[in-house]
Amino acid sequence: MRTLLLVILGLMVASILSIVVIKPFVTGTKQDSTIGLKTIEQPAPKP
Repeated sequence: MRTLLLVILGLMVASILSIVVIKPFVTGTKQDSTIGLKTIEQPAPKP
């Protein structure tokens, strides 16, 4: 029973940490991709 509780608590902590850690990366990658698309789109109309 003790190990089961420890596993459940560990999963809860891991899920909370993953949400806290991954969210800023997801928003950052979205901003990076939009910036990347803008830089790719700008040179195309010039020639």
